[in-house]
Amino acid sequence: MIIRKMTKHDIPSWIEMRADLWPDCPLQKHTEEINEQLNSPQTLQGFILLKNYQPVGFIEAAIHQNAHNTYGRAGYIEGWFIKEEFRLNGHGKQLVQAVEQWSIALGCEQIASDVEDFNVGSFFAHTKLGYIEQFRADGEVKFLKSLIR
Repeated sequence: MIIRKMTKHDIPSWIEMRADLWPDCPLQKHTEEINEQLNSPQTLQGFILLKNYQPVGFIEAAIHQNAHNTYGRAGYIEGWFIKEEFRLNGHGKQLVQAVEQWSIALGCEQIASDVEDFNVGSFFAHTKLGYIEQFRADGEVKFLKSLIR
């Protein structure tokens, strides 16, 4: 498995996986958001997971100010996807660790995320990786994790 930052060469695969994660999002919006990420590497970043040079997952992150009512800059997991046949093998953890390291490199001491409250699998994955539920609002569970060891 290889994890690396996304590039413009990944756009077709990235759009395909984004469409699997967010099927109600129009193709044009996916394209716009990907271009924004590629043009904002200090505040937005996507990482791709490759197996035998084929894309099998991705994670998108951002830098937020005052995430979930805490103070200071924090990394934020915006989207996280592994193709179904590659789940439950630790690959998602590797993607999250890439975002955590990126966040630390940009001076963040914490990282946040959220999941829809009905998404039990994502809730479990976050808690297993040390994310602590902060509160629930608008149908989402809000998580936070310290990056200081």
